[in-house]
Amino acid sequence: MRLSYPVLLFALLALSAFGDPEVKTLPYAWARFVMPPGVVIPHESDRVFIGPGTTQLPNGDILMLAPWGSAPAEFQELRGVYPLPNFYRSTDNGRTWTQEQRIAMDWKITGTINNGGFSFLRLMDGRLALVGHRYVPDNKGGGLPVISYSSDNGATWKPARIVGQEVAPDDGWYIMNDRLVQLNSGRLLIPVAHAVPGSGPEGDLAESGCFYSDDNGATWKLSQLVKPKGALRGMAEPCVAQLPNGHVLMLARSGTGCLVNSWSQDGGVTWSAPQNTALLSPCTSLTLKTLPDGRLIVFYNHVKEESPGSLFPRCPLVYAVSADGKTWGAPVLVDDEGWDPEVPTRENIYPSICFVDEGMLVVWSSHFSNSGKSRRTPRENLIGGGKRAILNYPAK
Repeated sequence: MRLSYPVLLFALLALSAFGDPEVKTLPYAWARFVMPPGVVIPHESDRVFIGPGTTQLPNGDILMLAPWGSAPAEFQELRGVYPLPNFYRSTDNGRTWTQEQRIAMDWKITGTINNGGFSFLRLMDGRLALVGHRYVPDNKGGGLPVISYSSDNGATWKPARIVGQEVAPDDGWYIMNDRLVQLNSGRLLIPVAHAVPGSGPEGDLAESGCFYSDDNGATWKLSQLVKPKGALRGMAEPCVAQLPNGHVLMLARSGTGCLVNSWSQDGGVTWSAPQNTALLSPCTSLTLKTLPDGRLIVFYNHVKEESPGSLFPRCPLVYAVSADGKTWGAPVLVDDEGWDPEVPTRENIYPSICFVDEGMLVVWSSHFSNSGKSRRTPRENLIGGGKRAILNYPAK
């Protein structure tokens, strides 16, 4: 008899818990899988998979874009060699992927998009928008983000444009994947982190806010920037989502040992003082989305930080659900590969979520982890890749 993936996992966990008292197991319930996790896009010698953006097209295909050669493997010598990455396409809800041509976009601006991540969004006017992080040399690894639009479902794109250059200096700005949001009013929000002047890169000390547009992306303004008082790393890599009452939640990583939140009652222009949430997390990645039923779901690494302000561990990958953005359900396990209470060996980070009829398609990055203690070797850079799973929608 062939065991299903969830049943087999439960059996293995039970054996670990009761057969060997020295083995520690995670106290989380497993997600219900339509398709279990698996690597579908391996890392390559000149590229690592990280920061994907995904979107479903009207014909049902899933389109995905991921940056070239970005952290945790820098590949400095390749910056500028691959200014525009290849698309990936899936015709079976993300089970398998085919690499396609490079994105058809004029790139006539400084910097490259081989860092950070991508966000797709189908706008109210029917266009497909794409926002990406922009790496500018000698700029703390950041730069003002870029935006482009497609009117033919990604076949062609308008020339890339820099966001916010009228209102902000082109210095250490950062945007990660799956971030672009359009509010009920039509306003576009691009949540961004900014390296605090005088600090190092974004992971050192950051403040967060949004670029916002009320004219379909023609012009942009900058919101208030906030960070938690006294936090070791400030507020970085924010995500935003709108609640039914119109309020906007901003959720971000920090150095407090958990995710932090901030609230806006004016559509993302001003923000409340950030506060800790109950979502345990080092200063590592997260992705916040609104489920089709209106609830919020966040994917993140629910684990105790190695030390105050640490960027590690980055495993396991879980999700939690909330109806109001204030109280969250228990973490639900998506990927625990490499989890070890003493020495984690994997980073499971930067998930992109695409809602399809049969469930939630989740695509994330899996990397060898040494907790940032040394530069990864070429062999270590090849461990892992782009992973995907299809999860059943969370029960109410």
